[in-house]
Amino acid sequence: MTDLFDGIAGHAQALEQLRSQVSTARLAHAYLFVGESGLGKTSTARALASSLLPEAPLSRHPDYWEDDRIKPLSINEIRLLPDKPPEFHELSLQAFLNLKPAVGARRVAVVANVGRLRDQDQSVLLKTLEEPHPHRVIVLTTPSLNPFVVLPTVVSRCQRVFFHPVPSPEIEKLLAGHGVDGGRAKMVADLARGRPGWALRVAGDEGVIELHRSWTRRLEEVFGAPADVPLQVAAELDAGQMAWRRTEGEAEDPALFAIASWQIELRRRMLASRGPEQGAWARLVELSYDTLGYLEQNVSPRLALETFLLECRKAS
Repeated sequence: MTDLFDGIAGHAQALEQLRSQVSTARLAHAYLFVGESGLGKTSTARALASSLLPEAPLSRHPDYWEDDRIKPLSINEIRLLPDKPPEFHELSLQAFLNLKPAVGARRVAVVANVGRLRDQDQSVLLKTLEEPHPHRVIVLTTPSLNPFVVLPTVVSRCQRVFFHPVPSPEIEKLLAGHGVDGGRAKMVADLARGRPGWALRVAGDEGVIELHRSWTRRLEEVFGAPADVPLQVAAELDAGQMAWRRTEGEAEDPALFAIASWQIELRRRMLASRGPEQGAWARLVELSYDTLGYLEQNVSPRLALETFLLECRKAS
C-alpha cells in the first residue's frame, strides 16, 4: 500500500498523527502547520489533500483550493461576498467552502503562510474557522505562532501540527531519490539547515554551489590573518544581511548561508585532524551553532559575526 506521504522527508511524528486521523476519518476541520519556510509544510498539506481528494489531480480538482503565493492575500480572495471578483481564483475561499463538494466527499483548502493576511483579514477568516461546514478541511501554514504573525484566535481554532528541521542524511536521501549526484546531494543537504524544500529547490542551481565555495574561500582567508580581515568579512556579511532584510522573496539569508558553508569546512577540518587540534576545530563548530542562536535573538548580527570570525582567526 502506497504511503500517502511518500516523498516527504522527516517529520515522523507529524506525519504519523495525520496518517492516523486519515485512517480513522477523525480529521480536524482546520489545521495549522507550524515551522520555518522550506521544511515541507505545504508539500505535506498537498499530500494530505491528495489523499482526501483521490478523484483527480489537485491541479484540476474542483473540490481543491490553494494559495501559496508570496504576495499578500487580499480580502477579495477570502470574503464570501467580495467587493470585486477574486484576482487569482474563480471563487473566494469562503465562497468555495460554502459550496457542497462537486465530485469528492470533501472540499479542501490550503493557505500557505497565513501571516500574509492582515489582522483584519485574518479576523474574516476566523469566522470560517469558528463555524465550519461539515466535510471541509482547511490547512493553514505559518513559520511562527507569534501573535504579530498569526492571531491567537486563529491559532486557537486550529489543530496545530509542528514541523522541525530534518536531519541532513534524510535530506540527502531525498535528493538522491530525485536523481541528484551523491556528492552534490550531501553538500546541498548540509547547506539546507534541515529544510528539504529548500534543498529540492536549489539542488540544480550552480550558483548556490559557487556561493558556498566563495564563502569557504573567505573563511580560509580568515585563518591566521590580521584582525582587520575577519572584521572586514563580518562587515560585508552584515551589510549583505541588511540588504536582504529590505527585499521580498525566497532568497536565502546571506549570514545563515555563510555559516552553513563554514560549518561544512570546519567539520571537514575537525574530522581530518587529531588530538588537541581536533578539539580546537570542534570548539569552532560549536561556536558556529552559538552564533546561529545569537542571530535569531536580539543581538547585533555584526557583533556576533565578528566574535565568531575573530575566534576562527586563531586557527591555522
